[in-house]
Amino acid sequence: MLLSAQSFQQACREGGRQIERWLRVVDREHGARFYREAAAALRCWQAAEDVVQEAMIKVWQRCASFHGPGEPVAWIHQIVRHTLLDALRQRKSQAPREEALTDDTGGLTAQVQQVLLELSSNSVATPEMQLSERQIEAVFQRCFELFAEAHPEHAMVLRWVVEEGLDNAEIAALLERSPGATREFISQCRKKSRPFLQPWYQLQHQRTPLASVETAA
Repeated sequence: MLLSAQSFQQACREGGRQIERWLRVVDREHGARFYREAAAALRCWQAAEDVVQEAMIKVWQRCASFHGPGEPVAWIHQIVRHTLLDALRQRKSQAPREEALTDDTGGLTAQVQQVLLELSSNSVATPEMQLSERQIEAVFQRCFELFAEAHPEHAMVLRWVVEEGLDNAEIAALLERSPGATREFISQCRKKSRPFLQPWYQLQHQRTPLASVETAA
């Protein structure tokens, strides 16, 4: 089945088995990407499945509101992301207060600093050791996981910027914020990530200047 705007609108008009069949094709061809994004943010496959399933129900309920001219899969992806944001915000409001990762000055606590140092030293045996791309990537992934655990919504937005190349207008629509407020939020995302990524910055500094690194994070 061709996942075109025309076929989607026709399936929406016919309803029933047709829209169910259309959404099954979407799940088969794009579901893995939706699940990975949700799981990376929620850090739980079961929760990710719940989010994607809830999003598909919303697509079914709202499909008549799709009028193009964009691709229906992109429209569905937006609904998945909105549902994911709602899940993250609900989880944040319901979560019990956890041990702080930062001290009163905004710096990382000694415990978290020690974890980051251990991550760095585990990947790099000595300062003189020649670093490989794989080692640096491993440190980045571990540090980013800590960041995502502490600030899941901020980490997800940074993934949208860095990995998927979403622009300010697209992120503003997803966050339902003004362009100015979105720029400020993205700036906050970068600031919050820097302490967690410090070991990665240090490893990069052993090889290259940090000018390009700051742009990425």
